[in-house]
Amino acid sequence: MATDTGPGGKMEDLDLFYEQVKQVHGRGLWQTEGTAKKTATLPYIWKYQDFRPLLFKAAAMVPIELAERRVLVMANPGITSDWQATSTLLANLQIILPGEVARSHRHSASALRLVIEGTGAYTAVDGEKSFMEPGDFVTTPNWTWHDHGNDGDQAMIWLDGLDVPLVQATEAMFYEVYGAEQYPIVNPDDMSIRLYGGGALKPTWVKHNQYFSPLLNYKFAKTYETLKAMAEQTDGSPHDGISVEYTNPMTGGPALATMSCFASLMAPGLHTKAHRHTGGTIYHVIKGKGHSVINGKVFRWDEKDTFVVPSWHWHEHHAESEAVFFSYSDSAVITSVGLYREEALEENNGHQKIEGNFEPLPVPERAAGVQQRREPPKRD
Repeated sequence: MATDTGPGGKMEDLDLFYEQVKQVHGRGLWQTEGTAKKTATLPYIWKYQDFRPLLFKAAAMVPIELAERRVLVMANPGITSDWQATSTLLANLQIILPGEVARSHRHSASALRLVIEGTGAYTAVDGEKSFMEPGDFVTTPNWTWHDHGNDGDQAMIWLDGLDVPLVQATEAMFYEVYGAEQYPIVNPDDMSIRLYGGGALKPTWVKHNQYFSPLLNYKFAKTYETLKAMAEQTDGSPHDGISVEYTNPMTGGPALATMSCFASLMAPGLHTKAHRHTGGTIYHVIKGKGHSVINGKVFRWDEKDTFVVPSWHWHEHHAESEAVFFSYSDSAVITSVGLYREEALEENNGHQKIEGNFEPLPVPERAAGVQQRREPPKRD
């Protein structure tokens, strides 16, 4: 028998060698496909008109006391290992009815809220209530006590964005339920807006030594006013139109340490040029109608729809009416560790060749061990 067990050895010797390595939980690097790994995240769009009646059905069937958070998860059909929108981010829809309270808890994942419809509800973070209106971007930083309540007379629905898959990948996920239904309110309502909502102005007597923004609620009315004022002076980015990032007023960095969040305004008829970059991005249409081209396919969107552009996928947008996007991505992390990369499409005047239209995909078979059906948790 040959004794050469290198890559050039005889097949039976190599098979024996590979089996020996396997038995000690190893593998030859030359047996793998190298360092490149194709993303499982697919471009996809979730239509709000499909989810809205299901949210109200959930509200009628699942008591908030049992569900804790009455949420429907938007699951990317390309990711069969779990229920998530991208490899690092969740995109969920939550509904809370008048008079309901979603009890207080905290977790090491960061969360954001983008209000879709309704008024009168609030998010409370570490003892401060912030009342929410459609288009508002609300932060829930990691490991802060938070609960939600609806003091109004109509249902409130919002988009939940979380970095749960990213935190789970680092095995740093922790979760804790508060001993009472709500964390005590210790600050005036919307105090953070009064302290930090002045843009370039910040209080000199307040210290905030955290990785996240001290501002809980970035009001849409002010964001929209800013976008419109900018549009009077500039065309903005050739790829994103008039686009701004929600930042930490104390540092100028991202509002949340792991998620970069943006608002973009596109004039009626604007057709942006295509580019691609690292970091999967989730878009929510606050207002407007149009379509986006992602890797050659047309994705038509209406107001309140949500869609995902995976990392390193060409994308461009065409607004048929004035459109406003809210978007978030994991680029806060990617940029901080030197992995951000961006490229503009040069050929065809910066536009992709259309290869087809988006078609909904069948529900995939999930990997073994992924829970298919989970009843609301029971309480004694």
